[in-house]
Amino acid sequence: MKFVHILGIVVLTALLSIGGTFLIMNKNYENENSKSAERELTSGQSIAKENNKEKFVSTVDTNFGWENTTYSKKIDEWKSGDEPFIDNLMQEVIQEMSHQKIIADEKESSIMITPERIETLLQMVEENKDGYEHSDKYLDILNRWKQGDFKMVDKDHNDMWFIQGTKEGGISTGIATKEQEKDYIFQVFGIPIEKQN
Repeated sequence: MKFVHILGIVVLTALLSIGGTFLIMNKNYENENSKSAERELTSGQSIAKENNKEKFVSTVDTNFGWENTTYSKKIDEWKSGDEPFIDNLMQEVIQEMSHQKIIADEKESSIMITPERIETLLQMVEENKDGYEHSDKYLDILNRWKQGDFKMVDKDHNDMWFIQGTKEGGISTGIATKEQEKDYIFQVFGIPIEKQN
């Protein structure tokens, strides 16, 4: 019986020692983190980091933001020699493709940008230049996009918007960040994009 009491006291002492050590180490860790945070605040680094960090804002239009599968399919199935898109359809297609890369209050339907679709539209415009009033504008936009140059995609969108005769709503106010574009591609087209560094 004495042995059981002694064993109980030893186990209880060990548990109290381990628990006490854990509490002391945890308290020291919290104090060190608190001191580190205070040093950052006094040096202004933490405040600067907080001001530079922007809150993520999605560019998906939840009222109208859907994929235009009809036009996407028409582009994907078009072959040289087929009937080309009429002028205003070409404007609409370019404008809807730009939606994944811009910021706007309204984005009524979208077509995902792919190298193949850009190439198809380029071929269509080049083969039918005389049939398009704004063929030079389309070629300028599509050739830049083919090279991966989207620095003016917001202007490209608005140019198509105005050529179509639209005067209000849906005007691009900027270019989406990479994070916003990845979210847009996932939300509208259902395609997850791996994180890039």
